[in-house]
Amino acid sequence: MSALFISLLTLVLILISVFVVFLVLMQKSQSGGMGSAFGGGMAESAFGSDTSNVLTKATIYTSIAFFTIALILYLMYQSSASDQEIGLDVEAITTIIEEAVVEDSEESTAE
Repeated sequence: MSALFISLLTLVLILISVFVVFLVLMQKSQSGGMGSAFGGGMAESAFGSDTSNVLTKATIYTSIAFFTIALILYLMYQSSASDQEIGLDVEAITTIIEEAVVEDSEESTAE
């Protein structure tokens, strides 16, 4: 269930990031650079005289959504990583350590 939710949120994060890129490119810059080349004029005709206000507010809200979802994904990855077992056999490790300690003690007494 958690892996499915993480995958869906990752997809939403990718879609929001692409949308933010398009929003930034649609905005008209001071010099009219990339904004006019990639649809700045089309955005003005779609939103009317308040184009900069609408695009600015949309950019702010989608950026907030981007960072919120990124934080949620980070926390979900951390919790899923901490829930997984490391996969070490503790009994085998303790017997190896005990054997090494016994061998070291035998070598130190032989000297």
